[in-house]
Amino acid sequence: MSESTRSSIVRPRRLPWAAGIEKVIYIPWDLRSGLFASDLRKLGDARSYEMFGQVFRLGGEAVLYGATSAPLACLALEPLILTGVKEILLLGFCGSLHPRFRIGDAVSITKAVAGEGTSGHYLPGRRRFLPFGPLRASLESTLESAGLEFKRGTIISTDAPYRETPAWLRGAHRRGAQTVDMETSAVLALAEYHGVRAASLQVVSDELFTGSWKSGFSDPCLRGRARDCFLPFLVPGGGRR
Repeated sequence: MSESTRSSIVRPRRLPWAAGIEKVIYIPWDLRSGLFASDLRKLGDARSYEMFGQVFRLGGEAVLYGATSAPLACLALEPLILTGVKEILLLGFCGSLHPRFRIGDAVSITKAVAGEGTSGHYLPGRRRFLPFGPLRASLESTLESAGLEFKRGTIISTDAPYRETPAWLRGAHRRGAQTVDMETSAVLALAEYHGVRAASLQVVSDELFTGSWKSGFSDPCLRGRARDCFLPFLVPGGGRR
């Protein structure tokens, strides 16, 4: 346990069942139909993980399915890191704040802006965080090998989606954000704090840039695009054929 972890009054505990897991694929939220639930069951038996969701294990890798929001992400990932996880790949859904990003687009996150309150507890004073370069490059290489187009962009993470007001949108633009989710900036801050690798791949699920909300959650094209982009990371041989 690091000195920085020991200094906390409330400390994470090692998870004996997670011993040997070095990589976590983290899916904070699935589409309402549970798009990936059946694919994840192929990985093996699910373990209920306290209030966070489920963990599916495959050898030295695991999928954390659930733990929506920055605080829950860090609560769920802290014990896994303490137990031995060295790499976190976040596969999530995001909103678009810029017309260049449309529903169904895959976005490799190059920078995350903190609009949530969790990251500041790990790296006080920091508001921008970067993914681990080689992991992001590997993520993009996997997409390219599967013949999947993607874009690169900056994301802002928020704790309060229902407070994404016009004033908030203008502020996000001033900070350079093109997309929005609830977890990425906190996960990148947590990873940097503990010296582990992390990166984020997002699929655009809705659009906000016009000042009104356009939802794509029930769009069959979004479902297909998400499966195409996420399955290469979840299921061996799961890429586009």
